[in-house]
Amino acid sequence: MKNFWKSFCLLLMTSILVSISAHAQAQSFYDSCCEDPCNAGGNNFYAEILGGANFLQTDASGGIKYKYQTGYIVSGSLGYRWRYGLRLEGEYAFRKDSLNKVHFFGRSFSMHGHFQSSSYLANLLWDLPLSNWGCNCWGTQPFIGCGIGYDCQQLRAHNEAFVVSGNKKHFAWQVIAGLSHPCFCNTDISLEYKFHKGGFSHIYNHSIGVGLTYNFGNFL
Repeated sequence: MKNFWKSFCLLLMTSILVSISAHAQAQSFYDSCCEDPCNAGGNNFYAEILGGANFLQTDASGGIKYKYQTGYIVSGSLGYRWRYGLRLEGEYAFRKDSLNKVHFFGRSFSMHGHFQSSSYLANLLWDLPLSNWGCNCWGTQPFIGCGIGYDCQQLRAHNEAFVVSGNKKHFAWQVIAGLSHPCFCNTDISLEYKFHKGGFSHIYNHSIGVGLTYNFGNFL
């Protein structure tokens, strides 16, 4: 009987020690996971380039509705990561879509032309605080945001019969949603959607693009 209790106590102590050791190893892995060695010094400043597809949503204007082919967007941003997951950035974006057809009072006409815009915006973005619900170790980071600024827009359409031309320099705004993921040290890859509205009241931009973000060191 004494040998049984000795064996039982030895087995119990061994189980406790193994459990403590396993917990310590798990905690060590958790801590190393949550501490990004590439970001140990803090990366407040960043730069991003983005490219993707631009889709125009159009309403009828004066009985005329323009239908565009899928275009493109290219943009560049410089930003600063602030507290509470907030980011402030300046963005320049260029969009261009080729004209496909014009619907004029129930009739369709093939036409040449394009719609393009140059945008200068200040964006406020928020990285959603997944870390408050657990460690988002090297994981995908969702973000949302909005921006305001200034647009220079140009519309051109022509065929053998007539020519339509218009320019707008006007206040612009946009809303943004996306997902970013670290691909290697100091560099993230992101998938972003932007809904953009400029001066032409009947034209709305829907942009989907892939971005690369380089995080600089903490200079302050």
